[in-house]
Amino acid sequence: MTPGFLAGRQDLVDQALQHWADGRSVVLVGGAGVGKSTVLAVLAGTVTQRPGLVLVASPAEADARMPFVTLIDLFGAVPGEHFDRLPPATLRIVELALRRRDPGGGEVDPLAVCLGILDLLRTITSAVPITLVLDDLQWVDPASAEVLSFAARRLPPGRMTVLAAQRSDTSDRRPPAAQVVPSGAATLAVGPLPAEVLVPVIAARAGGLVSRPIAQQIWALSAGNPLFALEIADAVRRGGVRPVPGAPLPVPVHLDTLMRQRLATLSPRARDTVRLAATAYRPTLALLTRAGCDSAVTDLTDASEAGICDLDASGTVSFGHPLLRAAVYAEAPIIVRMSLHARLVEVTTDPIERARHLALATGLEDETVAAALTTAADLASRRGATGAARELIGLAALRTPTADQVGWAERKLAEARYAHQAGLLSEAREVAEQVLAAEVPRRLRARAWLAVFEASGNAIGGMGQQVTAARAAAEGEADLEPRVRLYCAIHHAAALRAEPALADARWAAEAAAVVGDGPTEAWALHVLLIVKTRLGQPCDAELARVTRLLAQRHDLGEAAHLICYDLARTHFDDDRYDEAHELLRSAVRRAEEAGVFGGLEWVLHLLARVDWRRGRCASALTTVSRFQQLAIDVEPAYGNLVRWASAEAEAVTGSLARAIELAERVVAETERIGDPEKLVQFCHFLGVWRHLTGDDAGALAMLDQAREYAANFAPGNQTTVLLADLVEVLVGTGDRERARHLLTELRDLTGTPDRVAGTRGDGCAGTSTFAVAASQRAEAVFAFAEGRADDAIDLLSRAAEAYRALDTPIELARTLTVWANVARRQRRRAAARTLLDEAVRRCAAAGATVWRDRIEAELARLAPGGRVGNQLTPMEERIAALVVQGATNREIAQSLAIGVTTVEGSLTQIYRRFRIRSRVELVRALTTS
Repeated sequence: MTPGFLAGRQDLVDQALQHWADGRSVVLVGGAGVGKSTVLAVLAGTVTQRPGLVLVASPAEADARMPFVTLIDLFGAVPGEHFDRLPPATLRIVELALRRRDPGGGEVDPLAVCLGILDLLRTITSAVPITLVLDDLQWVDPASAEVLSFAARRLPPGRMTVLAAQRSDTSDRRPPAAQVVPSGAATLAVGPLPAEVLVPVIAARAGGLVSRPIAQQIWALSAGNPLFALEIADAVRRGGVRPVPGAPLPVPVHLDTLMRQRLATLSPRARDTVRLAATAYRPTLALLTRAGCDSAVTDLTDASEAGICDLDASGTVSFGHPLLRAAVYAEAPIIVRMSLHARLVEVTTDPIERARHLALATGLEDETVAAALTTAADLASRRGATGAARELIGLAALRTPTADQVGWAERKLAEARYAHQAGLLSEAREVAEQVLAAEVPRRLRARAWLAVFEASGNAIGGMGQQVTAARAAAEGEADLEPRVRLYCAIHHAAALRAEPALADARWAAEAAAVVGDGPTEAWALHVLLIVKTRLGQPCDAELARVTRLLAQRHDLGEAAHLICYDLARTHFDDDRYDEAHELLRSAVRRAEEAGVFGGLEWVLHLLARVDWRRGRCASALTTVSRFQQLAIDVEPAYGNLVRWASAEAEAVTGSLARAIELAERVVAETERIGDPEKLVQFCHFLGVWRHLTGDDAGALAMLDQAREYAANFAPGNQTTVLLADLVEVLVGTGDRERARHLLTELRDLTGTPDRVAGTRGDGCAGTSTFAVAASQRAEAVFAFAEGRADDAIDLLSRAAEAYRALDTPIELARTLTVWANVARRQRRRAAARTLLDEAVRRCAAAGATVWRDRIEAELARLAPGGRVGNQLTPMEERIAALVVQGATNREIAQSLAIGVTTVEGSLTQIYRRFRIRSRVELVRALTTS
């Protein structure tokens, strides 16, 4: 299994490690193929890195008949020094049992083997604790099970723990888990994987032959079982053909064979009833009776006895697993399946289900069938079932007569629209491109190009030929040309061609206003705002116009989100955080009420940034979580933005190393796409994070790269902060001469380091308080490096006051840390501690755990004599105190607002410092001391 599967198992891994750390054994229980072995492998890899000896065995079914095979596998990795410490007689028995010497035809007494292995385990555990890792516990041979259970009952608690995996459908077979595993073991269920984890893996495994909806169908068919899901994906890949809507997906061979054998035991009449039940979308006894199955009860009873399906008290027919139903359906010849669908057409009352059966009852083109499917698709769309609508209209296009090319194209464009509404952007683009590949009228081609552009996101910057073709196709079409010219403007803006972008955006805005196309007008104004802001041009007229449009029109759709984003970004840049937050929150509320989520990724990302800036980390994490869920539910046009939001969350509340890892991936992908505006921000933040970890060389490379991208745009507050951070890093690397030149440029942007400007009058010019404070901190770092300590302290004092006034605790804490470093180097340790104490309080109140932990480490270094021996950091002390109180790792993480992995890492350090391995020993050590 791939490492990606762990994404859906982290809580389970954390829980198992928690039990293991407490000295308890763990048994993972789940069905075949559900991923027990993957979880167990992760656990084994983790505990191997901790103190103790880890012994591993993975018996197979054939091994269950051979004595001592599991013991031989387990003890094969035991160092010889432990055997050498055994008495000669005991060593002989152990070596005979483990086949380390030739038995010479003699029998080995079972009790002697039990005692010998017990002595060996006692010898080992007197030096180090042991963890046995047993995969497929149900196949441990009886002889090994007897020896292990004998030893488990006699070893002291906590000296030998077991991590095991066992099939849930074999838990009643020998050897029972209670025999092999020490008493008090925790049993953890390994359930199915969620769609958000498994669907992308299925799509990748199928080699591009399945769309997201088909991958979701495979996930549902497998009931979240990764083994079954990947078997189906492999079968699709081997077939080399995209699955056709309505056709059965390949079923794992062993299940198909099993179901054919079971069906063969039924009478022809019962087999027909079971097939009809598998064909119906909601099979009931009443439906089967109406379809002509007069002996349905008897037939279903026979099927139940054969292990195929069941009939419950409400009259509903159920198959034990979705794959069983799929196997029954796939087993029937296609002509039989078509006749089954035809019978169900006559008795199904739901119009959507009836239309599906109608489509699958024939393989021929039929306008009557196509029209019925189109009507059903429209009904499904009005019910909010856009996924079903997309499937139905796709079937309608398949059934449309070849001669009706216009009708086919209309239905394919409707399919693209439904796919876009369902968040399936790649599928929407693919369907629209099918229309473009056909001979269709110019107007339909223009509509198809629009569908392609709507689903392309940032990629439109490289679609010059397509934009030109679309413009020619839409010329003279009053309702289509404004939208096409809008995408021309977006294309030019993405390619940093300002003048053609402004010209096309202005034309699109005016033409859209004439025909009353509010969404296109709003979007064109959004492009105008972006381009004019880049150029440093006044934006007052556009801001006023979009504000009026937002108040007057309620049908703007995702264009409303972009308008809110534009206005909120202006507020954010001017330090008006409350106004930005309220505007963004209202946009999210409107999106939820209207069910329109296109463009919402920009709103959610900026909303999270506002909360990070204000130090409201819990709220920011909620927004990021919502953002991530949105990306799971729909295919985002700007997927990098989702991953970047995750990196920002890690940098404040998780792991700075993880933030850097995520950010590096995002930067690489964004460079591939080509989005210089986003790269300014991404490279800037990545540079700052590297600087915080002490990697000034890496930080300098990123910040220089950000500056190169920023050269494409008019300087603003972001440029000011970027230059300020670059000065700090240059001073850290010792390049004061270059820092001096940059400070001159920085002063030109801000006026003087003393100046603290207010809001920007025209929305594009002026320097915010936040940016000026950043420049003051940079001036202070440079001044101190030049020996002007008093100037540095004065500048840091004013920067800190500015951040306090803005209520931006993270930047305040960063400034206080720099100030404390100045005080420490002046040997004013008390002043440094006071500054760091305030920084810790600010970060703790904000929930900025990464910053709090870093500053606490600085405080620990300022303690008299530093930390020695077993002395703990303040954070480690809090964690240890909660351990003494009996809190679990998860409870500690929730109490201290840190990640579970942070708790685990801290406990590992504490264990090493005290030379212990479990929470029990930690409690004993702390209470004794």
